[in-house]
Amino acid sequence: MLSVKDLHKFSKELNVLYVEDDDNLREETQSLLITLFQSITTAIDGEHGLQEYNQNFYDLVISDVNMPRMNGIEMCKSIKEINPEQKILIVSAHDESEILMSLIKTGASGFILKPMTLDNLVISLYPVCRDAQTQKMNIQLVNELNEKNRLLEKQNHELRALSNTIETKHFQLAQVLKECEPEEETPTQNTNKEEPLPSTDNTLLNDYFENDTDEGEENILLLSEHCEDLSEIFSDIPEIIARYINHPNKHEIELITKNLSRAASVLVFYTPYLDIIASSFSELATAMTENTDEFIELMTRDPQSILMLFDAVSSDIERYIERFSVESLAMKNIHHIHEPTALSIQQIITLFVPQEESEVETDDIFDF
Repeated sequence: MLSVKDLHKFSKELNVLYVEDDDNLREETQSLLITLFQSITTAIDGEHGLQEYNQNFYDLVISDVNMPRMNGIEMCKSIKEINPEQKILIVSAHDESEILMSLIKTGASGFILKPMTLDNLVISLYPVCRDAQTQKMNIQLVNELNEKNRLLEKQNHELRALSNTIETKHFQLAQVLKECEPEEETPTQNTNKEEPLPSTDNTLLNDYFENDTDEGEENILLLSEHCEDLSEIFSDIPEIIARYINHPNKHEIELITKNLSRAASVLVFYTPYLDIIASSFSELATAMTENTDEFIELMTRDPQSILMLFDAVSSDIERYIERFSVESLAMKNIHHIHEPTALSIQQIITLFVPQEESEVETDDIFDF
């Protein structure tokens, strides 16, 4: 024989909507149900019950059949259209087969005959509450799993972006530093040998960005709203590219272009300190607009190279935000910090713009 204690194991965490037009019966039953469930919300008829249902989540709906404006069967049909999995118990003073068939057709989980006794209530509620609690736990587990997957995906993206950035920047910085050193004669037999990528240790990268602390007299910081805009833009772009790789859509390319133009308009606000970066993003946006087909072809042929370079650019911008939201942009020699970012942007352009259109001297890019 089932007891209230047996029922309470499954009912104590459930939220219930109870619909009854008889005021006295509604109050009496509510006082009983409140001892069994986590919360009880009441409604005076089917129309009122449907309004309440649309505003909140309920694990179980308990409703009378005969009510003004909208009866319990009509309300049950409407609720099932909203949520086919909703658990519903119908309370009726009738036991005619016609009403029972209507209840079955509406998808009711069970029914309770009036007058209600505690024993009958426990028997009717037990299987429905057990299923509702199981359903609730499954939803919670799915939500927790989705959240964990989202966090893992975010961490994976951050690790990939960091790895791409370190590899790309070390190679670029090594090239910049090499250009600053006197040329040495190279043995003929080594002219065709590929140079290995520099070590992935990020010491050089960190030292490069931490250099140049000689500030001018002005104190110019990135505004918080601009930091938020830039952070949003450059977290979105790699995600858009990854989305495009899985499901190619020209609209995604347009979104990248709009984001680049938006970034350029933000950076122009800090002229002349960020002019090189602003103009580079503007140049990339224009190149993508004028050579969309070539960019799409590149994305089809070698999407990972594009993703790596954009990851590197996005990581650079995050460094700008982190540093120059608290430290002045007005540095006497700040422009050298732009070189890796401008180089990444220029590399993206040269990958898809026809050579005759992209003949830009490297010395001009970094001629400060």
